[in-house]
Amino acid sequence: MLDAAWRVMAAKGSDVSTRTITEAAGVGAGTLYRHFPTRDDLVVGVVHEVERRVRAVIDAHEDGWTRDAVATWQDLVHDLADLGIGAIAFQLAPLAERHPGLARGNESRADDLFGSALRRAKSAGVVAEDVDVICFFLGLATVTRPLPEHARVSRPHQQDWLVDVYLRGLRPSADGD
Repeated sequence: MLDAAWRVMAAKGSDVSTRTITEAAGVGAGTLYRHFPTRDDLVVGVVHEVERRVRAVIDAHEDGWTRDAVATWQDLVHDLADLGIGAIAFQLAPLAERHPGLARGNESRADDLFGSALRRAKSAGVVAEDVDVICFFLGLATVTRPLPEHARVSRPHQQDWLVDVYLRGLRPSADGD
């Protein structure tokens, strides 16, 4: 249900009907409401699912930092991009900020998710020191927003290219600027 809610909300907005979500999940309304009695509960569930998946990706790269930090960082960011968090992040952010269960500040949430990996990347010299977690997350969310259908079809590797350009932009500049 959370996967279906994620996909549908990312594509159609956070105020999409619960009927659309239940149809996408292949469940009845009663099943959805047993797990998520209110729309806010569903939004919280989707936000927690996003966080769970981000943590899983970051944890999967944990051992790579000591072997090859540069490759680990690049692979990590590409794997985060593959989650497709760009669309859902922009759809859910306003709702999540208003929900009491998600009241903690965005910077604190972002640091919980991305802070450790970002600090490792800075230590490895592949990310400039002035890049903070909000800057990183907003940039990643922006370059991973869905491309128009015709672009996905005619340029299937466009998102990978955008992520590579983004990664180059995060690097420290040669002259210190």
